[in-house]
Amino acid sequence: MRVKIKRRPQSFVKKEASLTPIIMITNILIAGVLLLMVFFAYKYFTSEEADDEQLTIDNEQLTIDETEPDVGDDALGVPPEEPEIPEPPVMTKAVTTPPYAEEAPEIVIIPDYTDEFYENAMFIGDSIMTGIHLYGHIPAGNVFAKVGVNPDSVMETKISGQTALEMAVDMKPARIYIMLGSNGIAFMSAGRMVSDMEEFIAELEKAVPNSQIILLTIPPVTDEYDREHPETIEKITAYNTLLLEAAERNNYFIIDTASILSTTTGFLAPAYAEVDGLHFRNAAYKAILSYIQFTIENE
Repeated sequence: MRVKIKRRPQSFVKKEASLTPIIMITNILIAGVLLLMVFFAYKYFTSEEADDEQLTIDNEQLTIDETEPDVGDDALGVPPEEPEIPEPPVMTKAVTTPPYAEEAPEIVIIPDYTDEFYENAMFIGDSIMTGIHLYGHIPAGNVFAKVGVNPDSVMETKISGQTALEMAVDMKPARIYIMLGSNGIAFMSAGRMVSDMEEFIAELEKAVPNSQIILLTIPPVTDEYDREHPETIEKITAYNTLLLEAAERNNYFIIDTASILSTTTGFLAPAYAEVDGLHFRNAAYKAILSYIQFTIENE
């Protein structure tokens, strides 16, 4: 008995063989697509995580930047306690260099004057000197001063029926301070005024031999006043220079008060000058009295 083996038709076998490469290629493409999808999914999720981390870092940095640094009480709006600084004593500035020096003067801080120092003092002068009692620094009874008085007229001038010599004899002051010359500058020579001063001082020394006589240089005028009255400052400088020479020649005690009132250009400092550019404000008298006391106590 023969066994018949049933075989596939040749055409079917060939057709099956021809589909195998196509299936393989298709599988490869599908696998590639799947790999690409996995790759892009991975990139997407890792990029999102990175963005979240960066956002977190930025937020933290922003929080740090907006936070004010801890500076103690200042962060709470409470100012730090300042150490107590004691108030300085009342002081007056004065210069010790000669008047009208072109270079900057040396500034010396001196204490304010005391009333006790001038208890038994006499002041002789013109209208400028009247302010020393009008501002309440020196009692009127200790001041012989009048408008228009100059070195030539001082011995004949009377105030309340007394000359300066008569008032000095009655007072017998410990010190007599004399500031004269501002009223004679316009019409008298510096040499003539100094000669008159020497004569007046000689008479005072005879009348009150126990009183110390102290000359004061006359003050400058302001720049504006000098422009309206040409050569005034030059005449004042010339007179004060001769007065200083006379003091050295005659062994007079002289204090250069003009120097403490002058700017470095030689004019009356605005802080000391009245509106007329000639007379004093209150501050000028304080400066003069302080400087006189400072000079005498340190001689």
